[in-house]
Amino acid sequence: MIDRRQLRDFDVGLFVTMLIIVIIGVVMIHSATHAADGGASSLVKRQFLWAGLGIIVLTVVMFISQDTIDALAPFFYAVALLLLIAVLFVGVGKTGERRWFDLGPMRLQPSELAKYATIFILAKYLARKKTRLDRPIHLAIPLAIVLVPTLLVLREPDLGTSIIFLLMLPPMLYWAGMRPVLLLIMLAPVVSMIIAFNWVAWLVFVAVLAWLLYVSRLFVADKLLVFVTTVVMGRLSPFLWNHLKDYQRHRVLAFLNPEKYRFSTGYQLIQSKIAIGSGSVFGKGFLQGTQKNFAFLPEQHTDFIFSVLAEEFGFAGCAIVIGLYLYLVIRMLRLASQVRNRFAALTIVGIAGALFVQSAINIGVTLGLSPVTGMTLPLLSYGGSSLLVTMTSIGIVLGMGLRRMEY
Repeated sequence: MIDRRQLRDFDVGLFVTMLIIVIIGVVMIHSATHAADGGASSLVKRQFLWAGLGIIVLTVVMFISQDTIDALAPFFYAVALLLLIAVLFVGVGKTGERRWFDLGPMRLQPSELAKYATIFILAKYLARKKTRLDRPIHLAIPLAIVLVPTLLVLREPDLGTSIIFLLMLPPMLYWAGMRPVLLLIMLAPVVSMIIAFNWVAWLVFVAVLAWLLYVSRLFVADKLLVFVTTVVMGRLSPFLWNHLKDYQRHRVLAFLNPEKYRFSTGYQLIQSKIAIGSGSVFGKGFLQGTQKNFAFLPEQHTDFIFSVLAEEFGFAGCAIVIGLYLYLVIRMLRLASQVRNRFAALTIVGIAGALFVQSAINIGVTLGLSPVTGMTLPLLSYGGSSLLVTMTSIGIVLGMGLRRMEY
């Protein structure tokens, strides 16, 4: 239980910042759907109701102890994997993919739940005193924990969410004590995959890596492991590319040359950049966005809601919202540095990392800095289950903050 003294440690700044982002989201959803029906759409009402439910659930989970979450982490992870497998058979999607369970009045996206279940089990493993992270070979178990749900999500297919699973691992490893140089080495296979389509660049990269490994103080077995993995992943890159869905390949190609695909997969990126650019410094004003009102901007209440914000409130509005997200993440990391329980600290870092990565990717997509991934902006975009799960995760962070003095 939580006593009155612990309630004094309630992080008001974190809670209020979250509420402000949610309120901005409801307002922008109203703006994004206003032109279609001329008033408060059912989507706005549903998002408002989901936000209310999110506050209730957030309050409830605050009273769940971190020891309980720690003990149940394997169970949560197992259930999440079962749901990810089940959605591949009975799930629904917009264009043939299988990402959601259709539950009548709502849709449940199991990958959202799996993100946090993976964070819990990773935190449980990394918090053990016996866990070693001083050699690349020690990455095997953390990578396996992350790769299983990542591959299942890729089967849906959902490339964007699978990237979040991979990118939330490095900050947790760093917080757990892994040396930065090992984290950089861990990125070598990823870089190898990206540049493998250019033979000259790939050979130069492999040669530089070989030299760095030669002069490093790693064990010979570790050097061979890193080098072989990097080379293998690079040679597998064309194979993996050919096994992507057609629309996924087209999104990457459209990102590299949107004008060439301006009437197909590049259309979203072009319209998004037009909307953002037309907003200038202070925007066109609330409900005055022309790209939005004339429906030139697709998915404007979900994936591209940041573009609506930029068109109507300009650079100033975007700076404020980005600042709120950064403040939210900073407050979480501040809590992680204060809690004495190692599992709690790693869980908070994982949640903060997932929130930061998803927000950065979504905003990057709208600015044309990343291929279109179909990823929503946490707390701001329309989506009941996503909003509920994100608010629940923040409730867990707040609850762990209340118990910051407990080991």
